[in-house]
Parts: sequence; C-alpha cells; structure tokens
Amino acid sequence: MTLSFDPTTAKERAFNRSLRKRRVLIEQVFGRWKRFHLLHSEIRIKPEKVCLLIGACAILQNIAIMFNEPEEDEDIDPQEPEFELHVGHDTGRQIRAHITNNLF
Repeated sequence: MTLSFDPTTAKERAFNRSLRKRRVLIEQVFGRWKRFHLLHSEIRIKPEKVCLLIGACAILQNIAIMFNEPEEDEDIDPQEPEFELHVGHDTGRQIRAHITNNLF
C-alpha cells in the first residue's frame, strides 16, 4: 500500500497519516524480529515455510516480552522513515480510494 499522491481532502490526509504510523510500527516489529536472525538477509526458503518461520518469530518475540528479555535496540529506528510516493496503476489507486472513502 502506498501513500496517497498529493492528498487534497481531509480523508486522504488522514489515510496518509494512518499509513505512515502503521508502517513505522511494522518496521519496528521487523527490527525486533531481527534478533532471531531470520530477517538479516535474503530468505532462501519456500514461501510456505517462510510463513511458518515468521509466525515462529512472532511467538518467540511474545515469549521474550513475557519473560522481560532485553531488546536489542541497535536494529530499531525510532524515527519515522521517509517513504517514496508511488503513483502506481489505476487498480491500486482505486483500492486506495475505496479504503480512504470507507475507513476515514
């Protein structure tokens, strides 16, 4: 999902704010999961197995939280990353417009 290019309405601006916040959250989660060394480089496993491994990382992270394991702060960037705006295809714009109009 990409940001709305040149947002002109309040809904489009709200969509962009929401998407930015969620992207930051997802990037932080991936940063935390890197402690398990699965996401440090290219994953050379079949997609079906990658889904299982990513689920295992989520479970291991939850266990680490339950046991108050210290986090490795070096991989977590608290700053909001810059995102490149992508104009994309009409289908993507239509889906983004549908989400914007129905959820914001």
